[in-house]
Amino acid sequence: MNSEDYIQIDIYCQQTQTPMKFIDDLLEFEMIEVQQIENKMYVEPQFIVEIERIYRLREDLGINMEGIDTLNHMIKKVNRLEQELKQLRDRLTIYEH
Repeated sequence: MNSEDYIQIDIYCQQTQTPMKFIDDLLEFEMIEVQQIENKMYVEPQFIVEIERIYRLREDLGINMEGIDTLNHMIKKVNRLEQELKQLRDRLTIYEH
């Protein structure tokens, strides 16, 4: 595993002034995944967008972590339903022609 493919959490928190406690909360609620490399925690770049989105929900809108967790589950469910609807529409177009 190469640390160049990841972002070190300590450095990210320092540069963005994100509290490490917030990252701990994300880990507790399993909203992000981290990799441990040489006793340092790293996150994949794709999770940075998620970290920032959740941080804005918490800081700007005052939503607690339980509420954010619920929102995330609802968003995932809506996305699954949208995919299923798209698949069903694609099937229907086959029969319409």
